[in-house]
Amino acid sequence: MSHISFNRTMNKRYLRGLSFSFLLFFLLISLAWSKTPVADSALKGFEAIHAADMEIFLKFIASDELEGRNTGDRGLNIAALFLESQYRLAGLTPAPGHNSMLQHFKVIKSKLLPQTSLTVLKGNSPKESFRVFQEFLLASRHSIPVQLKAPFQFAGFAAKIDSAGYDDFQNLHAQGKIIVAFDGMPGSFSLKTDKKSGFNRALRQQRRMKAKLAKEAGATAILFISRSLTTKSMERVKRWLVRPSYRLTYDEEPIPQIIISEQVAKKIFAKSKPSYKNVVAKMAATQRSPGVTFKMTHLQIDIQVDTTTKKTQNVVAYLEGSDPQLKHEVVAFGAHYDHLGMNGNGDIYNGADDDGSGTVGILEIARAFAHNPVRPKRSLIFVSHAGEERGLLGSRYYTDHPLVSLDSTVAQLNIDMIGRNEENSVYIIGSNFLSKELHNINEAANDEIGLNLDYKYNNTDDPQRFYYRSDHYNYAKHGVPIIFYFTGTHADYHQPTDTVDKINFHKMQKIARLVYLTGWDVANLEHQLSKDGLLIGKK
Repeated sequence: MSHISFNRTMNKRYLRGLSFSFLLFFLLISLAWSKTPVADSALKGFEAIHAADMEIFLKFIASDELEGRNTGDRGLNIAALFLESQYRLAGLTPAPGHNSMLQHFKVIKSKLLPQTSLTVLKGNSPKESFRVFQEFLLASRHSIPVQLKAPFQFAGFAAKIDSAGYDDFQNLHAQGKIIVAFDGMPGSFSLKTDKKSGFNRALRQQRRMKAKLAKEAGATAILFISRSLTTKSMERVKRWLVRPSYRLTYDEEPIPQIIISEQVAKKIFAKSKPSYKNVVAKMAATQRSPGVTFKMTHLQIDIQVDTTTKKTQNVVAYLEGSDPQLKHEVVAFGAHYDHLGMNGNGDIYNGADDDGSGTVGILEIARAFAHNPVRPKRSLIFVSHAGEERGLLGSRYYTDHPLVSLDSTVAQLNIDMIGRNEENSVYIIGSNFLSKELHNINEAANDEIGLNLDYKYNNTDDPQRFYYRSDHYNYAKHGVPIIFYFTGTHADYHQPTDTVDKINFHKMQKIARLVYLTGWDVANLEHQLSKDGLLIGKK
């Protein structure tokens, strides 16, 4: 091979390599330009959302000084005043017709006492008494002590399944009585003792449904016979059940719902006709409830609780829209700013991710909208909810007593835990449940951000039930289209180790910018957001 031919060969290779490099360069440029650019009218607000700002805010919100931000406690009250001051400094105001951003409400904190008992009576005479956590558990939570004595009646599964023509309550005279029923549903009952946990989600849902049916039938209480309940299993859940429960002061008191072991059931069925053993055999063979005649006639329930009423607050900030007509409608943004407080050992549950991350994300988005020189057409409302960890209480109070009509609330964007796990991914839940248009707007907004929108939990039948577990659900119940932004649980979830040093603020910035853009686009629609989602028309 000559020297000249070698050089020519090298030149051809060089040119081919150069052509490939230019092709790759232009391909990358074209991909970059294929992103949907942020509208000039929204750009300054978009660029004002910074990871550094959220880090500064979160270091205060999730600090030890706020003592875990438990609902009704000093730390949450300090957080509320801090959020209000930051909203006001940014230029937001209270909702129209209100002088304060603090929407006060009361909750009742109650703790079950170990004196709680269940007694089997023959006539009016005590036959045998049982103590909570030893032979039975209390599935319902009560804000006042309950003492009742009533006759009882067996109701098989206490089930009502219309499609199968099965109705345990059809010929049952339950008014003023205590219902005794088995766990489980027709079709799955067998002679073998159920080895599954008596505390799984499906059973808990069934118990709630059965308690509702019993109450509608006029029963004063319901007892569930759990064939898997043992002293050991009761001991495992005791630490959860002895924790205080919280409720709104206007919540209706539930009927007592008690889970009893077979040991207690056999005392109730003592010398019954048929016997307890034969009742189980007949139900296993027929999946139907036999009639039972009891020798024991009454049950006495004595529920002892210690209760305290606490005052707390949502923080509600408002930014007026620019369109004379559309400004009477609002896009709502929300996150819960409460967490779990402290335990008996003095450990602080700082809740940096849950939901300090969402709290400061919403604050940063509010500041961005206020910073932007152009206001969106619709007004915006930012709600920092209290009491989420205690049963979505703050969002339920707000949606029961909205400061802007829910009929005028076109969407609600909820952030709960956005600071952890995979770098470039966020779970999107509920976006297409009530409005496919909202779902599409969020996806289009993400063209500028480039996050992986993960729909793994976007299902009402998701075993984790995340759709039902944060504040957006109370808005969705009223027909408000929602999106829930969430990056998943982790080893520090609901632990004192959920601290600021583990938060990915760069990831938070991207998600907050996505929420900002989605909110901007919804707030500037010329029409009312369409309600054409997957759940429309379904009960």
